[in-house]
Amino acid sequence: MTTKNYTNWLRNITAACLAMVIFTTSSMIALAGNKSLMGEITVSGNNTGSNAPFVVLNGENAFTGRTFFSNGTIVTPENVTSTVKLGKLGYIVMNPSTTLNLSFDEKTISGTVSNGDIKVFNAEGINVNIQNANSANVAVEPMNKKQDDDDDKGVFGGSAVGPVLVFAGIVAAVVILVVVTNDDDDNFTVSPTR
Repeated sequence: MTTKNYTNWLRNITAACLAMVIFTTSSMIALAGNKSLMGEITVSGNNTGSNAPFVVLNGENAFTGRTFFSNGTIVTPENVTSTVKLGKLGYIVMNPSTTLNLSFDEKTISGTVSNGDIKVFNAEGINVNIQNANSANVAVEPMNKKQDDDDDKGVFGGSAVGPVLVFAGIVAAVVILVVVTNDDDDNFTVSPTR
């Protein structure tokens, strides 16, 4: 096989592999949507002995950005407040020293507050069924504006990782193209000496 044929063959294989990788990863990102309901926990305040504030979610420390699925217990320590964003359903604001056993589905936010205070902001048509025990306070208010968080952030969920990955892919493609097409001497033939 001559050098020119080898270079063309290698260039074609590289281009086909690169096209396959781009197609595969873009399909995985586009089809990765999960239809189950989930919430996101936002934490603010000061924990004793810790740099970042946290809440306790099902017995584990949870920091801002933690995903919350239905049927769980959230406990806010002293000096820490938390907001549980439930997407289209609404959100819940938890005051310090509050224990909330929370569950939700497409039409209902429900649970039990053992101690502390919460305020539930529900979207129109969403039922709220939160029981209070041990002199806990539960306030329910309808949301003033329509919340539609699921479609506005694009393919990568508003993360800075997406553009970085696209940039890295473009740089990799250019490097591969330069390496494959860089041919200093077109007339050079390699053959064994006799």
